Amino acid sequence: MVTRLIKQFVIVVCFISTPALSIAQQVDNEERILHPKGLLWKIEKPGFSPSSVYGTMHVSHKDVINLAEPVERAFVNAERFAMEVLLNFDAMGVITRRSFFNDGRTLKTVMLPDDFKKLSQLMMSQFSMTEEVFEHMRPWMVFTLLMMPPEEMGKDSSALDMILYRRAAMRKIPLLGLETAEEQLDVLEGQSLEDQIWMLNKTVKEYAEINRQFDEMLKAYIDRDLAGLVRQQQQSMYDDTDIDDRFLEQLIDMRNVRMVERMQDYLQKGNAFIAIGALHLPGQKGVLHLLEQQGYSVTPLY
Repeated sequence: MVTRLIKQFVIVVCFISTPALSIAQQVDNEERILHPKGLLWKIEKPGFSPSSVYGTMHVSHKDVINLAEPVERAFVNAERFAMEVLLNFDAMGVITRRSFFNDGRTLKTVMLPDDFKKLSQLMMSQFSMTEEVFEHMRPWMVFTLLMMPPEEMGKDSSALDMILYRRAAMRKIPLLGLETAEEQLDVLEGQSLEDQIWMLNKTVKEYAEINRQFDEMLKAYIDRDLAGLVRQQQQSMYDDTDIDDRFLEQLIDMRNVRMVERMQDYLQKGNAFIAIGALHLPGQKGVLHLLEQQGYSVTPLY
């Protein structure tokens, strides 16, 4: 059970990175969102062969994993492949080591009794998971897992990112992780324990609404509607605290800058296929605009 959860986390940690805080703070309607529609973008710059950036959603839904013809063509013709984190055994080992308390604490000891009881009831009703399975997990791991609908649990190997990774590895083309597992976990663990528990309690309280929003985000993704995805994220922000603001600022803006910096080598070599979460793409601080600021032209292909 724990091994399956760790595998699922490798997918889900990318999924929760899709909220676009910087976009949500800057726009009131989709007319002001830069690059509001499209999942596959041609990236061009004089002197280099074109490459592709593809926005993913980290799920196994058939309408997500079945690539449209323009996407399939760009993928199979690419000479190199990049993604947020290479989903290999090294990443799994890092996540395994860092996902659990190792100092005697448990969720039961760091949460208020009533809050832990509500969490336990939810984990049992939705995932058939007993306290013994999850109580040693750190709060960020549990609220990350709760962001994924129960029907996606256990489908880590059939999520879009894993499929693309396996297919690229089978072709024996160069592979690049734009981040390490350590760097992604640093963002999650960088929040104070109090902030992590606050986010976990909010996730438990609003679990039904999170599932509803997931369905709406899935529809927007299938429609290639980045503005719609942004709109969904705007609706999920809290007005009574800045905890989620500070968390998402680190989760999105800083990571966008880092990923753009690290994809430069592949972009300059040309004919790369770069797969990252769809909501990293749009907005003033999105990956596409950051590339434009570096002299690249970005054109939607699909």
